[in-house]
Amino acid sequence: MSKWDERFMGMANLVATWSKDPSKQVGAVIVDSNNRVVSVGFNGLPKGMIDNPSLPKKDKLAATVHAEVNAILFAKQDLTGCRLYSTFPICASCASVIIQSGIKTVHMQDTMGGSSSWKESCVLAEDNMVEAGVKIHYMSGIL
Repeated sequence: MSKWDERFMGMANLVATWSKDPSKQVGAVIVDSNNRVVSVGFNGLPKGMIDNPSLPKKDKLAATVHAEVNAILFAKQDLTGCRLYSTFPICASCASVIIQSGIKTVHMQDTMGGSSSWKESCVLAEDNMVEAGVKIHYMSGIL
């Protein structure tokens, strides 16, 4: 693992703290081949939605935009060949967006939590990214 990888994963951990989700804060950073930050994102409700505490958890989860997708949307540019750093394993839905965006390398922390259906989604995500030629690197111990 390079110092750049450590720096960008550290940055993703910082960005994760910007999420208002009390149960899981996730951050993502996208960088180009020259180690320049292209975009950042964290998980949260779409802009304009009120973070209503009385909103049922299942509804809030369904409406939440994942950190990786937010980073891709915020970039507003071609991401072909870029790298993405995420503080949580990638789900199948995010993997599809990552593949479609042209990102070629994903670095993610090797922590796994949540339900068995979440774990199944992450396994499918890894299979899909490998099939599409996206390189995956697991990182641990990055704070």
